[in-house]
Amino acid sequence: MKLPLALRSASAGLAAAALILLGPAAPAAAATTVVDNAGAFTASANWGTSAWSAQRYGADYRFATPNTTASDAAWFSATIATAGAHTVEVWYPADAGYNDATPFVVATAAGNQTIVVNQRANGGRWVSLGTFNLAAGTRNVVGVSRWTNGTGYVVADAVRLTSTSGGSAFSLPLAKSALPRSEYDDPHHDYPAIDLPVGTGTPAYAVRSGTVVIIDDASCGRGVNLTGADGNVYTYCHFSAWSVADGATVVPGQQLGLTGNTGNSTGPHLHFGIRTGSTRRCPQNFLLALYDGLTPPAATSLPTTGCFYTSLAGAKEQPLG
Repeated sequence: MKLPLALRSASAGLAAAALILLGPAAPAAAATTVVDNAGAFTASANWGTSAWSAQRYGADYRFATPNTTASDAAWFSATIATAGAHTVEVWYPADAGYNDATPFVVATAAGNQTIVVNQRANGGRWVSLGTFNLAAGTRNVVGVSRWTNGTGYVVADAVRLTSTSGGSAFSLPLAKSALPRSEYDDPHHDYPAIDLPVGTGTPAYAVRSGTVVIIDDASCGRGVNLTGADGNVYTYCHFSAWSVADGATVVPGQQLGLTGNTGNSTGPHLHFGIRTGSTRRCPQNFLLALYDGLTPPAATSLPTTGCFYTSLAGAKEQPLG
């Protein structure tokens, strides 16, 4: 449950003094490839071409009507120089007449993975689909499928692939642009965790590699427990939708779901927690390090107190199992 901003601000000093905040550092640069629909792109005759929207990436973009019986995907091809983790982003113009559930297909090393995007929002900028393990070579990497029950045109404009192999083994749970740094040192209401205030439909990402177990209960709502490669559990709650299957193996930055307001929640946000064994840990310094491009502290070194409002124990969200 996310506390009102005024109440959080008034009480923040009680817990902030107990947290040792980390300084900023710049992350390393990474290799990036952009493919426009005018480049290495293939589509059937069912896909039209338009330059109507000023939010387009280049000279034009491609569009098609939805189809509930066949994929008829348009594909962006790219050369992956080195196998490994890559962040995949898409660019498209947004409009109320475009599809609210467009399936983007990423050809990962383990097979195709579909991520659904609302193309009525977030147009005219790069939108992350997540981080995926891609095989080396030249091939169709990202597709835009017509197979959707959503209404409105599906749009294919441009994709951007950024290699993260050899870089950080971690990722913020939200896009860095989603929130300012100050939100990542907010105390929780009554136990070690954090509530990150973002609107419904914001992509949530794996903070590290691991295996996912789906949560669906009255407290967490829709969410996941990510058991990391370190053996610790990273919990996400209040999703509006999942982006991964139960038991899936994920890499840092891979989309796990879309934020929402399910379960015991008074408004859209992402609840995030870290657990080592049965011990809850304060995630604030872990998240601040990620925001600053630093290697985060080990989960076992994170504090267990000083990150929640002990004076507000009556406003409880049920502890997660």
